[in-house]
Amino acid sequence: MKAIAVVTAVFFAMCSSAATVITYDDGSTYTLSGRQEVYVSVPTSEMFKRREYKNGNQYFVVQIPWPQRDYVDTPTDGLDPGSHEWCLAFIPWSEGLTFSQQTWDRYCDTNNNGVYDQSDKPWEG
Repeated sequence: MKAIAVVTAVFFAMCSSAATVITYDDGSTYTLSGRQEVYVSVPTSEMFKRREYKNGNQYFVVQIPWPQRDYVDTPTDGLDPGSHEWCLAFIPWSEGLTFSQQTWDRYCDTNNNGVYDQSDKPWEG
């Protein structure tokens, strides 16, 4: 019985996947696709590509940021997160569980009813 549970868990783990998203300083994003890989140096925040050679050597070369972006403007762009205007414009759970959603939960929906209205503390309407 334990073996069946382990095999099932491994099967579902192999089927799951996650996308790697790079967020740039200007707010734009790029989602790695297919077999794209990137390695980040923490102290310098530079991105590197790994090159593997047949003799077993591996070299990391600096990856110039991709010019493509898949960022989509949102109605909250340019607004101060947690402000009354931002709380009104934000659509809860539209992006899933993100830092923006957590900001909305913390600063906008203070009574935890899933709606930003007069019963919340920061309401200025």
